[in-house]
Amino acid sequence: MKRLVVSLGISGMGLFLSGCARPDTDVTSSASYNFSSFAGTAWKTKVKTALAEIGQGMPRYKLHLVAPNSFDPTHPEYNPIHKMGVIAELPPGTRVCIQRLMKSNDNWGGVWVTAALDDGKFVHLMPDFLAKNRFVWPGWSDSKEWGVDPKMLDKAD
Repeated sequence: MKRLVVSLGISGMGLFLSGCARPDTDVTSSASYNFSSFAGTAWKTKVKTALAEIGQGMPRYKLHLVAPNSFDPTHPEYNPIHKMGVIAELPPGTRVCIQRLMKSNDNWGGVWVTAALDDGKFVHLMPDFLAKNRFVWPGWSDSKEWGVDPKMLDKAD
């Protein structure tokens, strides 16, 4: 009996330390978010961008596509992201295909967009690339429409 109690205690500690986080939910097809017609659209960047790994506080995606103001110290609105490491800079014209809308099931509870690059990498598309709407930019807009920031992305051919 003593072994069972010790074993259960160690198992419980392992679950506690692993975080017990519930996986994010794919809400791409949910009518509540009006995202399905935006999924699968292809774009190309109008500015240089970067692939980056970002530490705490970001969706559980390893790679993030970030805008120049987040990584380029010569950008007039440079505002680096805390705990970010740039893996590669990408030139203007990089193709980005919108994939899914994911809902976080942790305390944050927000949504985030995934995208695929031509080389097959899947990334979290940072909000800087998206038009302001109530889902990604709460408090900035009441719009339920999905789109891109025209300064950042152009429709791909």
